[in-house]
Amino acid sequence: MAYLHLLSNHVPILGSLFGILLLVVALVKPNLNTTLSAYLILLVSGLGGIVAYFTGEPAEESIEHVPGISHKLIHVHEEMAENALIFVFLLTAAAIVGLWAERAQWKSAKKIERFTLVVGIIAFILFAFTGYLGGHIRHGA
Repeated sequence: MAYLHLLSNHVPILGSLFGILLLVVALVKPNLNTTLSAYLILLVSGLGGIVAYFTGEPAEESIEHVPGISHKLIHVHEEMAENALIFVFLLTAAAIVGLWAERAQWKSAKKIERFTLVVGIIAFILFAFTGYLGGHIRHGA
């Protein structure tokens, strides 16, 4: 599970970054394929965040007895991950609603797109900082 955590924790960081960049392109130059691609990337990003979160505890258990591992850093990383989890769920939900809105051609699709962009930016910041803290657990300050 620790290995799965290390593999999956990059998905929400990079996925949200690429998803919001593609969503910006879709807002500037509207294209259904670009918008749908952005939503799909954000959806995968959110799902990757869920995997990363729920493999975090087993990853902690596998390294907490390794010499040189800071329990304080683990705790700070875990607290930040709990805060980021709210935006994992929010980003995933916004991407699903955005996909639906685009496919169904809702009048509010552009508002949903802008909302998803804001959520994506906040989520990226939280994901990146959580990953930064997690990197210090094993790689030092």
